[in-house]
Amino acid sequence: MENNKLIEIDMAVATDADEGLRLDKYILAFFPDVGLRQRRRIIENGLVTVNERKAKPGLKLFTGARVVVFEQDGCECADEVSAGLKILKQTDDYAVVYKPEGLHSAKIAGGIEPSAEGCFPKLFSGREPVLINRLDQLTSGMLLVAFGHDQVNIFKDIEEKGQVDKFYLAKVHGVPESEFIIKNRLDTDDRAMTKVLEEDAEHLRWSRVKLIEKLDGDMSLVEVEISKGARHQIRVHLAHAGFPIAGDPVYGKVDDAQDRMYLHHNRITFPGFEAECDSGWK
Repeated sequence: MENNKLIEIDMAVATDADEGLRLDKYILAFFPDVGLRQRRRIIENGLVTVNERKAKPGLKLFTGARVVVFEQDGCECADEVSAGLKILKQTDDYAVVYKPEGLHSAKIAGGIEPSAEGCFPKLFSGREPVLINRLDQLTSGMLLVAFGHDQVNIFKDIEEKGQVDKFYLAKVHGVPESEFIIKNRLDTDDRAMTKVLEEDAEHLRWSRVKLIEKLDGDMSLVEVEISKGARHQIRVHLAHAGFPIAGDPVYGKVDDAQDRMYLHHNRITFPGFEAECDSGWK
């Protein structure tokens, strides 16, 4: 079924148990890894219909309602999106792609917003590119790509052994000591905001912070090293330690007048591979 260049990808019929449930909550079954805000955007973009009509996120479902989910036909990579991406390094097994701030790393099921991953077929024609790491939309820097799922599994095994080091640069408010480690475990159940817990995480989830330079206005440039990242790990760890990232709209200072969020993934190393990417604002 096609509908204005949209293709039907899933369908369900509401049962008695779904009576009165909001549409934006009902479609969680279609998008288990997508937060409430994005699910609402998917509905508002016309990618969900109820009984062949567009609906609002707050629509209360009723028994027998036919809910259909669509995606865009083709999911093309616009020239203006691919122009902002750059292949920094490429081997037989892996590649690193620069992603600017403001662009999604991964394709979002049912979404229509552009992503770096959506351009991989264009960047790596004839190969099987698989996105390994994700960056927040507001974070710039390096995306690691594997060529084939075998290479993904090899990387994951190396990562579990603690042999992967990922380095980020961040402009933060305040001036920390020269070096310190943030060990707190994180609660990522709420997709909108990660919470810091009192107990320590396993060592692969620690954030190691090093002062690089003191900046004007009681700010500083720091390097943060992680092995395995959790969602918003660096952002929430730094804020918890009293050094929120400049321009962070979720964990940062209130009324922080910045032109962007200053977090950049600038280096990665693991056995047989290393890549680096300048921030442009250091």
